[in-house]
Amino acid sequence: MDLKYRADIDGLRAIAVLAVIFFHTDIPGFSGGFVGVDIFFVISGFLITSIILKEIQGGNFSIARFYERRIRRIFPALFPVIVFTLVIGAFVFNFRSFKDLGQSITATTLFSSNILFWHNGGYFAASSLQKPLLHTWSLAVEEQFYIFYPIMLIAISRFGKKRYLEWVLGIGFASLILSIWGVYINQKAVFYWVPTRAWELLAGSILALGIIPLLQSNFWRNFSSLLGLGLIIYSIGFYTEATLFPGAHALMPVLGASLIIYSGIGGASAISKLLSIRLVVYIGLISYSLYLWHWPLIAFSRYFLLRDLTYLEVVELILITFIISVLSLKFIEQPFRGKQPIIQNRKVLFVLSSIVMLSSSLIGVVISVQNGMPYRYPEANAALMRVEQTEAEFFHNFSIIIEKNNNGNIPTLIGANGKVPSFVLWGDSHAVALMLAIIDKAKHSGVSGFAIYGKPPVLGLDLVDTPENEALRNEESFALIESHPECKTVILAARWAMYATGHESKNELPRINHRLNDVRGDYSNNQLNSVLLRIGLSRVVDTLLSLGKNVVLVMDVPEIGFDVLNLGFLSSIKGENYYRLLPTQLYYHQRNKDVEDMFSELAKRPNVTIIYPGSLMFDKNSCALIMESNNFLYRDDDHLSSFGARFIASIFDDVFKNMDKRH
Repeated sequence: MDLKYRADIDGLRAIAVLAVIFFHTDIPGFSGGFVGVDIFFVISGFLITSIILKEIQGGNFSIARFYERRIRRIFPALFPVIVFTLVIGAFVFNFRSFKDLGQSITATTLFSSNILFWHNGGYFAASSLQKPLLHTWSLAVEEQFYIFYPIMLIAISRFGKKRYLEWVLGIGFASLILSIWGVYINQKAVFYWVPTRAWELLAGSILALGIIPLLQSNFWRNFSSLLGLGLIIYSIGFYTEATLFPGAHALMPVLGASLIIYSGIGGASAISKLLSIRLVVYIGLISYSLYLWHWPLIAFSRYFLLRDLTYLEVVELILITFIISVLSLKFIEQPFRGKQPIIQNRKVLFVLSSIVMLSSSLIGVVISVQNGMPYRYPEANAALMRVEQTEAEFFHNFSIIIEKNNNGNIPTLIGANGKVPSFVLWGDSHAVALMLAIIDKAKHSGVSGFAIYGKPPVLGLDLVDTPENEALRNEESFALIESHPECKTVILAARWAMYATGHESKNELPRINHRLNDVRGDYSNNQLNSVLLRIGLSRVVDTLLSLGKNVVLVMDVPEIGFDVLNLGFLSSIKGENYYRLLPTQLYYHQRNKDVEDMFSELAKRPNVTIIYPGSLMFDKNSCALIMESNNFLYRDDDHLSSFGARFIASIFDDVFKNMDKRH
């Protein structure tokens, strides 16, 4: 049965999709535009529940018809986007990125991309520009939700005495609490998982139950809708990449969307009339295509340019997205969803859809199994593959450290054989990247030591957006150091600037911050990351000094901001020099200013030394070095390669020269 059409809901869709697009194109005033997805969830929950309940009450609900509608709604516009990303990716991606795209195609086709992208680093990770299907996570969340939701409503109707409100409220409240609690434990998981997003869809479902009394006066309809719009505008305009999201902060856009929908159920309001303007409604009608097409176009554009888009480029890109979306609605979506659809027979539709899904999934699997098809560009890919092969030692070192730390075993000694350990390397993956330099110097000096993993290597601080308990891990690591009094030198290395600023380098277009939290409760967690890092680092340095240790603080290497190997690949296949885009020494110092200040302060203490790898990592034009003697100094956008570690090894000469060489 058809429901009464509400133009204002299409207008609300327009707000949601424009917020997302403007957020992804970095338009000022839309720093919280990511909440547009939450608005979509509320709208979807309201409309789908309204349809299902009306059919259940009419005694004609059909699971087959429900999924037929979903197929007609989702598939026609989605698969052209998948084909587009496949074709472009085949021509411009290196073997590694193309392999990732193959996995994305399979996951998107099977509506499980939220799980893939959560597992591979999250929606706002540095590699997002090489994931043109990243935005399909929200489709996966909805489709996974709708696998069980109709069945739940049928069960409540037949066996639960039609107590929809109790069940929807109960499940929704549990989901909300899980989201609010979980965002402090594992922000990326909460962002992607259905159990922590279900409450947003269920918020719209509650409105569709028809249990909440309707607003009878124009005053309250206008007040509610205006309040709802205000909440949405506030979250779009004032939320930023620093906002701990979703969790409790998602309440504002969800409540805002709910109020607008609710206020329009009993009659029109000023806001509903505003949202019903023809142009706004039309944008809402093409919102699905706009959402599908905008991110691949943005991702590929930035991938080629290796920089942010200019305002003119943003306007051009948005215009192209609108043109494609209009054509998609007219020539692809409507022919499949109209009164006389192209494929009218449901069984035929299901069979063809299954064939398309199977074919698309298999294409993705083949690309992945064939390691991204490196034979597409044999010379350019061969150079990258040689680099990757040399990095096996890095991952071997990393796996040993993680395994030993997690199992509580005595760490594997590095350096000279048969020597009592005299030093400890403690830090994150950037410290692991230095290990080959440390190992070479230790062997040359006739000393040994061990490495332990901690991000960042401080005391009393935890990272909000990771599942690990960094504070506990670091306490255990410190206890291990304390149990080895023979280790007189502790080397601390990490990606300090990321922890101090809370985000990755500017070229990586980060969205979710690496927020620090003081688990000891000595300081407010509303403090800036730089303040908390200074506190945590001071704790570890002072405690190490009290144990009679010598402390070596290693400044980080320059962060390039985009994949160095990919930069080399693009330069090779296009014959274009991208190296002019590398970060300068001035930018390096600006980004590391807080770290340099805290290091300088700590260096005033006796037995504290600072090491500066960056002193060797810039050319005569003050641009970051990424190659030397035809070898890459980096293995990605910020980690040194094996060659790069050995290239800067000389900075540790004095440290090991003065180290106690005991047998």
